[in-house]
Amino acid sequence: MNYVELTDQAVESMRDRDPDEPVAMINLLKFRDVADPNLGLETTSGRDCYFGHYIAGVPPIANRLETGHSPLYLNDVNSCFFASTGEDWDYLLVPQYRSRRSFIEMITDSHYQELLKYRSGALVNSRLIECVNEKPEGYPLHLNASLPADPIIEQPGLFKDPRVNEINDRDAEQPTDMLNLIRLAGTTKPNGGVDNMSGAQGYEEYRRGVTDLYAERAGVKITWRAFPVATLIGPSDELWDEALIYHYLSRSRMLSMFTDYEDYRVNHLPKRNASIVDSRLIETTVGG
Repeated sequence: MNYVELTDQAVESMRDRDPDEPVAMINLLKFRDVADPNLGLETTSGRDCYFGHYIAGVPPIANRLETGHSPLYLNDVNSCFFASTGEDWDYLLVPQYRSRRSFIEMITDSHYQELLKYRSGALVNSRLIECVNEKPEGYPLHLNASLPADPIIEQPGLFKDPRVNEINDRDAEQPTDMLNLIRLAGTTKPNGGVDNMSGAQGYEEYRRGVTDLYAERAGVKITWRAFPVATLIGPSDELWDEALIYHYLSRSRMLSMFTDYEDYRVNHLPKRNASIVDSRLIETTVGG
């Protein structure tokens, strides 16, 4: 099933959270090959429709309403290492807003509502994930929620996005990023090196080990960390506790870490896998 529209129910659910809290919105986008002909445009691609009509029209509205809208991150997606079928995203866009109130005011503005047809007509699938900068009260938020229907932890050799297999054809020395979406377990699974911990504690052990030990070797660092509070567009069982962008100085260094069977895959990756119940791993290109 594909998801494009933001429902009234999703908008209303936001009103139950702190209106003055700053928010960032993760947009994962899959463009139509050709934009919806009912838009009345000359034949154009979904991508050109999205950027040329929808994105071009957002800043004047956001500025008029003084939302503090600014692009935090925007990059092409090269492949989705861990993802469900159909999540072969084309683009990652993360704008931030001064407050949740400002975002709601913008998306309910009449001029913005007129603009939305270009977003809908440009996309075949999408996600919109509401994030905050600080750990929310009750973190992790989803321990008591139903488990996902199609959990993704690690599936080497079973990649659902065929572009993963083309990674060796891309520039090995190009800096690259990985967006990680993580849903934490209540308690860690045994034999992962983080026994008898909460999922949050276990994942912290993984994160600290990777960023400390591989900072020089793989050139890895975390450039963004946020805390999702709701999936506004997408399946109801896609619930995330953390969103992180791991930056690598080069694609070759990233792959050297992922394929390190003497250390990373023995001493670090098991900690991650023991600490989560669902995840996504999305490869983007810096400066795309």
